[in-house]
Amino acid sequence: MKRKKSQRQIVIDPRKLLRAFGKPGLLITGVNTDIGKTTVTAALAGAFSRLGIRVGLCKPIAAGCPKHPDRGSPEGLTDDDMLSPDAEISMNMIGLNPKDTNLLAYASPIRFAAPVSPYLAAKIEQRSIDWQRVAMAMDYWRDNCDFLLVEAAGGWMSPLDDRPRLFTVADMAAIFKLPAIVVTGTYWGVLGHTMLVTQSARARKVPVMGLVVNHVSPTQDLAMNSAPEELPKLTGLPVLAVLPQLEKLPEDRVPEEFVEKFVPFARYYYKMIVGSRRSVRKTTTKPSKNLRPPKRKRSK
Repeated sequence: MKRKKSQRQIVIDPRKLLRAFGKPGLLITGVNTDIGKTTVTAALAGAFSRLGIRVGLCKPIAAGCPKHPDRGSPEGLTDDDMLSPDAEISMNMIGLNPKDTNLLAYASPIRFAAPVSPYLAAKIEQRSIDWQRVAMAMDYWRDNCDFLLVEAAGGWMSPLDDRPRLFTVADMAAIFKLPAIVVTGTYWGVLGHTMLVTQSARARKVPVMGLVVNHVSPTQDLAMNSAPEELPKLTGLPVLAVLPQLEKLPEDRVPEEFVEKFVPFARYYYKMIVGSRRSVRKTTTKPSKNLRPPKRKRSK
């Protein structure tokens, strides 16, 4: 999937190339950048994997990526010349090898070095986003996972591309048609920011399954730490987990205590979607009154 640099790059409208995923999954977005989407994605990956579910991972566009020590040329860097630390953390949580460059191309198809929005990174590095790589990654996971976690870049309205016209994270989410989880925090103004994101998602017909409140510190004042209690009242959405602010996180994975916080939701959500799909397949007149997911065989 290595992209060759050319003098003239064909501009492809992602709206015409990308399509709905069409299988179970979730899109993890946030009210802002650096809000903890990678931590939540990795913890969710560990939780769903713990239930025996074949999990796929995709961070369509990543920025702030370090260069691979053994790749790259003076003529310019390509996506495959960069590492993807965020995707690698989630891969580690489900036993995927981040050193497998072919697999990494599907887990993190677009990678920029500049630690800014993808829209600006593409301008700084003078290379356009190859949306064909994103489409190929999504096609791969359609065939090679039972449940996909998509980690979006930046915040909900972060610009991804402006050619041929503006394309944001919100636009991409609407195309993929995956239910979303919104990661929020406890900073000043977070209540209004979270309400704006959830209302925008609903306007685009993207269902939001719930909120995750991240970076909760015991040293913050009452007003800031009231977010977990107030957000459900203001948004009508449940708080799926509250993650504490840790002094230092492991570099290659997330703590098991974070995974444990998402296991109840993972179990409930997967049973719900499996039951819904069984109802559609087996019942044409009326839904079953007692839907239950199929029993999974325990591995010896």
